[in-house]
Amino acid sequence: MHTYHEIGTYSYLSFSPGVGGKLKKDVEDFYVEEIPIDIRRDENGKNLFLKIRLRNWETNRFVKILSKRMGISRNRIRFAGTKDKRSVSVQYFCIMNHTSVPDINMRDVEIVEHFRSNSCIELGDLMGNMFRIHLRDANCDERVEKIEEELNGRFPNFFGVQRFGATRPVTHIIGKYIVQGNLKDAVRYYIGYPGDFEDDEGRKIFFESLEAKSALKEINPRAEYERAMLHHLVSNPEDYSGALRALPKPLMMMFVHAYQSYLFNMMLSERLKIGIELQIGDVVMKADPHGMPVQEYVKVNSFNYDKIKKLVYEGKAYISTVLFGYESELSGGVQGEIERKILGREGIKKENFRIREIPELSSKGRRRNLIAIYRDYHRDDCTFSFFLHPGTYATSLMREFMKREELEFY
Repeated sequence: MHTYHEIGTYSYLSFSPGVGGKLKKDVEDFYVEEIPIDIRRDENGKNLFLKIRLRNWETNRFVKILSKRMGISRNRIRFAGTKDKRSVSVQYFCIMNHTSVPDINMRDVEIVEHFRSNSCIELGDLMGNMFRIHLRDANCDERVEKIEEELNGRFPNFFGVQRFGATRPVTHIIGKYIVQGNLKDAVRYYIGYPGDFEDDEGRKIFFESLEAKSALKEINPRAEYERAMLHHLVSNPEDYSGALRALPKPLMMMFVHAYQSYLFNMMLSERLKIGIELQIGDVVMKADPHGMPVQEYVKVNSFNYDKIKKLVYEGKAYISTVLFGYESELSGGVQGEIERKILGREGIKKENFRIREIPELSSKGRRRNLIAIYRDYHRDDCTFSFFLHPGTYATSLMREFMKREELEFY
């Protein structure tokens, strides 16, 4: 059974005992609706926007099948956020240079609204997401109230289990092999590493022997991406970079990003042990007028400490750490010591993130806030409703209330 510790998450902000429970026991228990950026509508616009309600669909898989149904390249379908499969999600999709509304005859897919625009959307083009989450098998008593008081609208900005895979938390391991230049083991783990609740002989064969032809005969027919990679290896033995390129680019990009996320989670876990109060040497991210952190930084010193502490308290700035890449500059002070310790333990340097074999996976890095905020919070017994900024994880907030370490409960 996999635990949060495996994805670098081993500390909490709140200190009261949790209430346990399970997320996503039923698909309808986890509802998320995108709040998009302002999209300028134009009835004569060249692009078609679809607002779609999806039940039990992972975003990338939906786009793959939708593009086939429409007979267009998946690159012409743009979306702002990737959502988990086991949920009900309401998302916006931009179909570039498309005239008519498609007749989507797909199970658990409903077009809620459609309109036209001359603009489009890209990943991250969101104001945020509204969540409604029902926690099963829990007693939401006074323990929840104590945690609400302790969090006071804030929670650790951990990357959630979705970033790594709940039943196969292996995405970051693949990413580490890629940045190390070990593409053979990256492919080996993606195709072959088994999940908690599967007994797939094809995965086992490939993990142990790298025999693509034998694995292809036995692997689950529903493992579409793995089968595409195996087909490539049958035709092109030992071309592991080509096997990775058989995956959709958004999925391929997730490997390196997941490893950066794993490093971030460990850095945040270590910081929580000593406290999240502002320290000399911290690097602080500015906030935009909506309270979202932006990639503009100020380093804290003895001269600006009081001013920045006030901004952090008011939600106008955020303490950060690195999503490490080839252009990253480390923090100073306590946070810098944490960053150097984690990177040294992993044996990772800046140059590792220039991926020579697959240059499009290279990452210059950026920064991410250690603490996130939640607002518009309401709770009715064990049903939690709240708004989060894009890039923050509802499961990381719910982990503070549940305090269960096994990934299967999220």
